[in-house]
Amino acid sequence: MTRNKILVAALMAVAGCGDSTSAQPDAAQPDAAPDAPKNVDAPTYTAPTPFAIPLSAAGPDQLQAVVAGPDGSFFAAGFAAETLTSDKYVTVVKLNGAGPVAAFGTGGVATTRFVSAAGSAGEIGIVAQSTGKVVVVATIANAVNAMDRDLVVFRLDGDSGELDTTFGNAGSVVLDLNTALDATVAAQRDASRGIAVGPNDTLYVLGAQRRAAEAATDTDIAVVRLTANGVIDASFGTAGKFTHDIQNANATPRGIHALADGSVVTFGYATTPAVGNTTQALIYKITSAGALDPAFATSGFFHDSVLTTQTETYNAAFHGNKFVTGGYGRESSAVGVANDYISLRFDVATGARDLTWGGAPNGAVVFDPSGTMAGSNCRNAVALPGGKTLLLGSAGPANMASQDAVFAVLNASGALDPAYGDGIHSYALGANLNDQFWGGAVAGNVALIVGYKGGGATPSATVNDDAWALLLPLQ
Repeated sequence: MTRNKILVAALMAVAGCGDSTSAQPDAAQPDAAPDAPKNVDAPTYTAPTPFAIPLSAAGPDQLQAVVAGPDGSFFAAGFAAETLTSDKYVTVVKLNGAGPVAAFGTGGVATTRFVSAAGSAGEIGIVAQSTGKVVVVATIANAVNAMDRDLVVFRLDGDSGELDTTFGNAGSVVLDLNTALDATVAAQRDASRGIAVGPNDTLYVLGAQRRAAEAATDTDIAVVRLTANGVIDASFGTAGKFTHDIQNANATPRGIHALADGSVVTFGYATTPAVGNTTQALIYKITSAGALDPAFATSGFFHDSVLTTQTETYNAAFHGNKFVTGGYGRESSAVGVANDYISLRFDVATGARDLTWGGAPNGAVVFDPSGTMAGSNCRNAVALPGGKTLLLGSAGPANMASQDAVFAVLNASGALDPAYGDGIHSYALGANLNDQFWGGAVAGNVALIVGYKGGGATPSATVNDDAWALLLPLQ
């Protein structure tokens, strides 16, 4: 069966927004942690079955991000390599409930032979502009020093999948945020961390960079604003870029969201002496002028202890004047204590944390999707209708070693949503270790979740990263 026929068959099996009756692979439903009890009286719910999106037969391929397109379609972005050692070209797939949209690229798949992804998981992002065109960001090798890294932003026509040469410099723009002092050290290199669309289709590119000091080796957040057509907007921040150093410590950006007034909120984490040298949430609100918003949290950012040992925020779902984060962390630093999913809720304008979120005494919704106190990593949060929040990631022994892909749904009060059974669903996508869900988007009454199986495994022609997806009918 050809790649496109496989895609059609898989998508048609879950089209129509009804519950899938197919058996999901190794989908035992785990118990939640005591502070997020399982809904034992939940109505019967059949979770949908994930399906492979075979982008490469003999090489690694992943999907890391997805955005809703027109007329119920989706654009998913990742990479595909023809062999184990060939370039990992950035790839965009367009599909809907009936299968791949054939007019896009080749049978629904547009492979950019000019963009070779040089980053790791979570370093490819995608957004759709109001014109129907899609813009992708990825980490690439620096043109002079292949060990160093830069960011590339490019635009495709949303109908044909062709490169839009009216964008940037003949279709793309390269952002060299800073230069590593030692390019063999990954923490010193630029990394793509997300992209958002603001008013008038302006683009906000989130990245990590080495701090802009002569001998600095720690990382800072960086946000670059581009015009709708890919020109750096020099009126934003300093020459088009916002950066912020937090106590000369490593800051790790993970997600970005643009608001209607042109401001943006970013998510991530940092380890600083201010919070006891523990890893804690780092949330910035940046004005449309490219400065910290003094009305938000403390002087424009939230960086505080929530869980004692670790609290990370990867992204957030925006619900009116509130946003709900998705991430992971833990209270104890004892050996053998693993991460749980953690969700917080904040006021968009003030950055005040809702201490009643989820009914918890400290406003932190914490649960163990594995049900076995194994390591759990939430990578994204997506807003669903009715104030619900979709959390995506993985759970299983250790971090990035032997994990299953996971989605969980919180209701508008922060409890696991009984409309989705016990609210947590786990999938062993393959027998080759690390399985992850990374991206999610909503179109109409269905969400598309994308990820991959086998990340981190020793690759071979049959055991390598492979892209997977799941169509989730909304309850």
